[in-house]
Amino acid sequence: MTTKKIIPIVSAADDQYTPYLSVMIMTLLEHLADNVAIIFYIIDDHISRESKEKLTQVISNHSSEIHYLEVDSELYAGVLESDHINQTAYYRISLPDLLEGKNYQKVLYIDCDVLVLDDVSVLYDTDIGENIIGAVIDPGQALVLDRLGIDTADYYFNSGLLLIDLANWRAAKITEKTLTFLEEEEDKIIYHDQDALNAILYERWFPLHPKWNVQTSLLFERHRPPTANYQKQYKEAIKQPSIVHFTGHDKPWNSNEYHPYNRLYLKELAKSPFHQ
Repeated sequence: MTTKKIIPIVSAADDQYTPYLSVMIMTLLEHLADNVAIIFYIIDDHISRESKEKLTQVISNHSSEIHYLEVDSELYAGVLESDHINQTAYYRISLPDLLEGKNYQKVLYIDCDVLVLDDVSVLYDTDIGENIIGAVIDPGQALVLDRLGIDTADYYFNSGLLLIDLANWRAAKITEKTLTFLEEEEDKIIYHDQDALNAILYERWFPLHPKWNVQTSLLFERHRPPTANYQKQYKEAIKQPSIVHFTGHDKPWNSNEYHPYNRLYLKELAKSPFHQ
């Protein structure tokens, strides 16, 4: 019997978001290579027993496990929230600490509000060198690091997908530094934990191909690519996305706004145990 390669994947959800988490899990498993098994770690913000039972149903026919992680929510008391970003979104900052002792070299973090259309084991195998994370540029915020008081030519990344080198993160004390920035530079924060992560991780992140995090603004070509190479990559990502990320206020489940992947998303959502 061939031993499958184990890949750890982390997401975070409260009970309200578990149906959308189920779509991420379902579509990820549908596109996964046969020689790979996933261990999902869900940062648990009061997910109900009933919802956990339904998530177990989602993985029942796959070589997969789900484990739940608890964060000290007091670390994030008073953080900036909005109508589509709540305190749960900040919990990824504590992720490397939560996986202490699990003996993983790296972990893949993925937001709930995505549709996976490709084999994430290929993404997981990306060599990010000595960088702390791999991430995808945020097309709408690419050139805003000066707003955070950062003097650099680096770009701003989207934190909805992060390939994290756990040892490098811990060694650089990224969790502690990010929490300090959230506390001491609150007046600079607009885009929540993403701002703080960019302020700490600039020049220490590896740019992944945009196809792995095709944000809504990228799909609609709302922003000019910063370089000719990014222009090429943006076109490739739009033509064949690997992960579609429904960023912003409008999600497939709450909006009639036209999005080319809304119909497919809702079709997948209808298959979920949460909608049966």
